[in-house]
Amino acid sequence: MTLPRWFLIRRSLLMSPFGLALVPPAQAADPDVAIIGAGVAGLAAARALMAAGKSVQVIEARARTGGRAFTDSTTFGFAFDHGAQWIEAGKINPAMAIVREAAAKAILDQSEQAICVAGKELSKEDYERFEKIAHEATRKIAEALKNQPDVAVGRLLVAQDPLERLAYAMVGPLEQGVENGELSARDFTRQPEAEPQYAIAEGMGAMIARWGTKVPVKFDARVVRVDSTGAQVTIETTAGQMRARAAIVTLPTGVLATGKIGFAPQLSAAKREAIAQLPMASFNKVAILFARRVIDAPAGRNVTALTRKELAFDAIVRPANREAALVFVGGALARALEEEGGRAAVTFAVSALAEIYGNDLRGAVAKSHATQWGRDPYATGSWSVARPGHADKRAVLAQPHHDRVFFAGEATDPVWATRVGGAYASGLRAAKEALAVLGGKR
Repeated sequence: MTLPRWFLIRRSLLMSPFGLALVPPAQAADPDVAIIGAGVAGLAAARALMAAGKSVQVIEARARTGGRAFTDSTTFGFAFDHGAQWIEAGKINPAMAIVREAAAKAILDQSEQAICVAGKELSKEDYERFEKIAHEATRKIAEALKNQPDVAVGRLLVAQDPLERLAYAMVGPLEQGVENGELSARDFTRQPEAEPQYAIAEGMGAMIARWGTKVPVKFDARVVRVDSTGAQVTIETTAGQMRARAAIVTLPTGVLATGKIGFAPQLSAAKREAIAQLPMASFNKVAILFARRVIDAPAGRNVTALTRKELAFDAIVRPANREAALVFVGGALARALEEEGGRAAVTFAVSALAEIYGNDLRGAVAKSHATQWGRDPYATGSWSVARPGHADKRAVLAQPHHDRVFFAGEATDPVWATRVGGAYASGLRAAKEALAVLGGKR
């Protein structure tokens, strides 16, 4: 059957974007551009500026690059991406440039899909009804936006039974990481179709880390203040002070909203409102390695399911042909499991899988790990979402501050927000803005 783009599980040239060989220039004591954050946006901006002959210094609070893209390649015997995992709409997604520049191997997702409710796969008749529900949901959202600027998706999609509940969960919680009542229909429909969708053989995070190897990064340095009132932009960090001719801020909106980084002059009221109206989503993963074969399914099968308690989740069973599973949760359920802490997410994931594949798997768990992006102080969530009526705030957030401070990150991209492509494209855009202020190649 053919389903709308949001039915699928989120998948989520060694030359510069400006066409010049990426050769790190000699670093000045005070760089041309200070870049705050070593995620995809920061690395993309740095590479572009370096290719244009500018000196850069990336400042990163973590001890690694990649931001919300991180691969654990050892614990489970396969590449487990804690965060960003897929490149959607691969024919047009700007993030495919990273794959080319890193000479990485992209793997087309051709996995089969199963849908289960209360532990049982749907019948042929229910699959057909599910498809109709999905298409009708897409139609309702499109029709609503013909007559009004925006609306909360939850006002349009009100579930009457378990099939509708699962289908609608795949619009908000399992696709966007928020409940439908918190989701802007305008922001949701902005996103391009998901197919074709690619994973990265070594892991998305591993590829991005390798791609950013030549970028100069100062690790374990949290920025506390950006002052652009003087002749140069002064960056105050927990590891000391730096001055630059311009700065690019790539921090997640959730981090900006904490107020732990100050700006002089103060950010405009419009930009502060944009940050407030683009909060962080809740979307987490649970990786489980089993000691023996306990899941009778083809390797890499995608499962979307509603538990007996009507809690929605996605899963990939036997990923990379391993006796393992990846379970995805989003929205209110992801937040609740994070707040409960401990092994709550693992317990949920095991129980959810046991409903489908039998209780024998409960005693076969060898290793497990649950991400907690909401508790990560340098992420505070998975990606940005626009509240209903505020899809336009992405453009506001992208505007420069006080002429020499530029903003990038997936939250600022009008098309590819929430995705790696948005972070990459925004980094290139911010680099061009900085170059316009700094002048051309030195």
